[in-house]
Amino acid sequence: MTGMRFPLGARPVMAAIMLSCLARGQAPLRGIVRDANGGEPLARVKLLLQCGPASREKQSGAGGRFEIQPAADAACTLAATLVGYRPLRIEVEPGRELELALTPDNLARKDSIDVAAGPFELSQAASSSERTLTGAELKNLAGVVSDDPLRAVQALPGVASSNDFVAQFSVRGASFDRVGIFLDGVLLHSPFHTVQSQEETGSLSILNSDLIEELTLHLGAVPVPYQDRTGAALDLLVREGSRRAPSVRFNAGAASAGFMAEGPLGRTQRGSWLAAVRRSYLQYLLRKTSAGDSLAFGFSDAQARFSYDLNRRNNVTLGVLDGRSDLDRTHVRDKLGINSIMNGDYRVTAANLGWRYSPSSALMITNHGAWMRERSGNINLRDLPLGGEGYAEWVWNASAVWSWRSNAPLQAGSSMRRIHDDGFSSRYNFNPLALRQRDEWRGTALRAGGFLEQGWTRGPISLTAGARFDGYSLAGPAAVSPHLSAMLRVAPKTRLQAAWSQSVQYPAIMPLTIQRTGNAGLLPLRANHFVAAVEQQLGERTRLRAEVFSRADRDLIAQPLLEPRYLANGQIFNPPASPRFVNSVRGTARGMELFLQRRTANRLSGWVSYGYTRTAMTDGVTGARYVADYEQRHTVNVYASYRLRPSVNMSARYTYGSNFPVPGFLKQTGPLAYALSTERNGLRLPAYHRSDVRLNKSFQKQSWRGVLYVEVMNLTNHVNTTYDSFGGYNSRTGQAYPSFLKLFPIVPAAGLMLEWDASARRK
Repeated sequence: MTGMRFPLGARPVMAAIMLSCLARGQAPLRGIVRDANGGEPLARVKLLLQCGPASREKQSGAGGRFEIQPAADAACTLAATLVGYRPLRIEVEPGRELELALTPDNLARKDSIDVAAGPFELSQAASSSERTLTGAELKNLAGVVSDDPLRAVQALPGVASSNDFVAQFSVRGASFDRVGIFLDGVLLHSPFHTVQSQEETGSLSILNSDLIEELTLHLGAVPVPYQDRTGAALDLLVREGSRRAPSVRFNAGAASAGFMAEGPLGRTQRGSWLAAVRRSYLQYLLRKTSAGDSLAFGFSDAQARFSYDLNRRNNVTLGVLDGRSDLDRTHVRDKLGINSIMNGDYRVTAANLGWRYSPSSALMITNHGAWMRERSGNINLRDLPLGGEGYAEWVWNASAVWSWRSNAPLQAGSSMRRIHDDGFSSRYNFNPLALRQRDEWRGTALRAGGFLEQGWTRGPISLTAGARFDGYSLAGPAAVSPHLSAMLRVAPKTRLQAAWSQSVQYPAIMPLTIQRTGNAGLLPLRANHFVAAVEQQLGERTRLRAEVFSRADRDLIAQPLLEPRYLANGQIFNPPASPRFVNSVRGTARGMELFLQRRTANRLSGWVSYGYTRTAMTDGVTGARYVADYEQRHTVNVYASYRLRPSVNMSARYTYGSNFPVPGFLKQTGPLAYALSTERNGLRLPAYHRSDVRLNKSFQKQSWRGVLYVEVMNLTNHVNTTYDSFGGYNSRTGQAYPSFLKLFPIVPAAGLMLEWDASARRK
């Protein structure tokens, strides 16, 4: 040891000690800890080395590296824990170099490390406007109260939402019914817990956030594999169960409790299974603490997935989803009106059978056969039916990806959907009790389509060209929807992107066939998209991105004579009893989005975003010009996550929105007074502000692990309101009676997750 001197008599003693240590093999244990999903080194991981009765504890450094000196000469076990990750426990030999892989909570445990090209690489080369959520972001943003993945989407740059009660959102001025939700490649119809005909009062996604592996939102110029939507596409993939060992997880939150289990199929570990169930209890709490006429509904759901490798080239999967929502207000029967819902029931069931075949490294073929069904019914205080619906769909999707050249992947696919929808809505007079109006609809239709997409990359340039072909047996004409996109890397950390596309969305069966107001001649909705973006990476894991977009919509479906209004001559227009659905609206949506994002598993992660959207709509029947119902002019979304300690993570979310118009011809004449107007959507809701803070604390004991979630919603207790319904008007004075709802006040909530994992005890 240079620079150190020992007395002559002490040197033999020191030499003996050193030789003794070497003889006992007490060499240090060294290694690195990485994220199994991407390969990023993980800092501040808690490492506990247990050698016999003695133990040593350390944390990994900034580069994920560690070095621990064993405390005793015995067999050693190393445990690695980090909040947001599954714990790892292995037997080790001191003196060896280790590379540990920690798996994020939302993924099945991995033994290997997937090295990603970068945190901001596109999931699809043809998408020039996509946003993704990692597992940690998805869990933190889903919320302790709702634990809803669609509420996590509401915090993404470019997404607008100002209603705490619903899972739906708006994208660039387009309503949610123009956003497609694709689960494992299949377009879902209505995957929500809600009360039929009362969706604006409350809704919750039927999807369990613990089972979502990947979530990608395509905001504009959506790639051609996504069908039948003209606004945006949300792509979700359900993860597989663990192929290593069984595990069980219990979740209890402010609104619901859930149980999840997973494990391998057979001893060969060629497959896995995963199952989860949830049950709400918020409705019981609200019944005790809030107004008796609350529309809070209860829900239960179950989700399962099975995956099996027939051989190294063939894999089959089966996914099942079932959920039920129910509303029971029999305890306040005497307070309800004749057309108010007393009991409501809504059930969604879906099954998806998939087959993936890879005959070679250059070709992969995927098939999905799916079935889904929805049933609903509402009754009033006299046990008379108010409404009901029966929806069913059979789906077959097939696609193939062929890399016929290393730089030119070719993708093609086709789909066939058989859709049936029937239902009714009823309204009654109170005195004398009589049926005032009953509207029914019924129909069965076939929707068929296909797509072709060719990619090409050479040097810094990537080009993609494709087209969709779609047809519908109930409404025409058949449509061809082209798509072009390009990306240019002008520098190693700078890229330019642009895309142009057309998209088509066929009308639902209800507006085509419903009595009195239906229109069998409805045309499909069409939209032309243009997106351009520039992105600059500010280091390996930080980027600054700016996007501009333009969307031209035509043949939008509306009931232009549904709403009362003042005419230009000062007269009040009284709507007819049964205004028809027509393709009367066309318009534009233009704007920009700017955001700064840092994505890392260490220390500070998140984004700051600003979006500006301006719309202009024209109704061809009435001549009215107005902004879109879902135009939010200014939107700010902020999310930040920071690991305080290996077992403690804090995150925060802030949303500001200038808010949406109150739909209709309305104006405000006093603090609580409203009247009809000559201008549509001229009245806006007050600006929306909401700040949420969340703390995750994990703890570990051998094969048991727990995470305590503490969250405060609307930390500043800002008073936010949303539009509820139109309560009528005075045909003589023009006075109108819209109703509004107050949203969440400050709401503290807590949740707990407990997990037992057999693999945590294995080598």
